[in-house]
Amino acid sequence: MIKFLVDTGALGSSISEKEATLMGIDIDSLPYFKGESVGFGGSFKPKIINRPVTLTFESGKDSKKIRYDSGFKVTVVPPNTDPEERKKLLQYMPSVLGMDILYKFRTCIDERTVELTYEG
Repeated sequence: MIKFLVDTGALGSSISEKEATLMGIDIDSLPYFKGESVGFGGSFKPKIINRPVTLTFESGKDSKKIRYDSGFKVTVVPPNTDPEERKKLLQYMPSVLGMDILYKFRTCIDERTVELTYEG
């Protein structure tokens, strides 16, 4: 299970390098995404899972599977990063759920909760 930061200002979704590694994805074998992505820490060059990905959203009541064919991004720490900085980035870099997926849901956000209702 991956916890995502719900970001209605992000165009794309991504998982962190740490999460990808925990899922057994070989980061080194992934190609770089053609463009750059911009986040709270500046711009970066993500890698991309260039095969279909199935995302499963679960609640206490039910689950919904969504096939993602557009190439799912993986946020990677730049190769020349200082080892201490790399450690911090791996620890704190979030996985992000952006509008490329959120548009399929009705989203209700208040101070303490986020409610996503699948609408296809």
